[in-house]
Amino acid sequence: MAPKPQLVPLTGGYRRIPVLQIGADVYCDSRLILAELERRCPEPSLYPPGARGRADMIAGWADQTLFATSLGLVFGLHGDRFPPELHADRASFTAGQFDGWDSAKMRPRVPSLRDQFRLCLTWVDQCLADGGRFMLGEAPSLADAAVYHPLWYARSNLGEKEGLADYPRVLCWMDRVVALGHGQSEPMSPEDALAAARGAQPEPIVGDAADWPLGTPLAVDTVTGTCLAADASRIVLGRNDPAVGATAIHFPRIGFAIAQES
Repeated sequence: MAPKPQLVPLTGGYRRIPVLQIGADVYCDSRLILAELERRCPEPSLYPPGARGRADMIAGWADQTLFATSLGLVFGLHGDRFPPELHADRASFTAGQFDGWDSAKMRPRVPSLRDQFRLCLTWVDQCLADGGRFMLGEAPSLADAAVYHPLWYARSNLGEKEGLADYPRVLCWMDRVVALGHGQSEPMSPEDALAAARGAQPEPIVGDAADWPLGTPLAVDTVTGTCLAADASRIVLGRNDPAVGATAIHFPRIGFAIAQES
């Protein structure tokens, strides 16, 4: 939850998580983070052969529809368990969705959200109906990571009684995703992350900001900087913060907008 004073110098004000920091380059939003990891570490790929478009479309659906439905159902059923600060924080960047995360107002929406959640589970189940171990076949992909996330959230907070119990194929798939593990990691303190940015320079930018038109600025988590590049997939803003020096902040093109400061 906000405030996040040690994240702001790196992101310029963008406060959602996760973000990926590589030296003085900061990548915002899971979609762009995964695209950058795919670029740097293409093996094993997040995209099975011939499935890139399908993986991206499924991930887009999971990020928007499935995620919002899962969160809405959890908050509608158990919103009273969460502190008021969390409700206020979520309401501030969801543009009024779900009645401002007011659990009392959201409760009447539970039957509809429950139905929508089961419809989502039906679609996931159908993707697994041909016997493949994962969403797009025998190998895990971006689609699995994106769909698993909101279902993990629902399962962790609601158990399996709100629909998952009726989809054993989906539960078996979730167990296979869990079995992939999290790899090896080492903790880093916020102070070390800021020091890493100070000790690096942004990587050279490939692209031309003039090639793409500007859009309408978003009112949520506005980040101000110099547009270094913009193409079909990403927008890169250059900033200079006293705490970290020069940084390049990367945003995905889809779901974000850039506009010239008036």
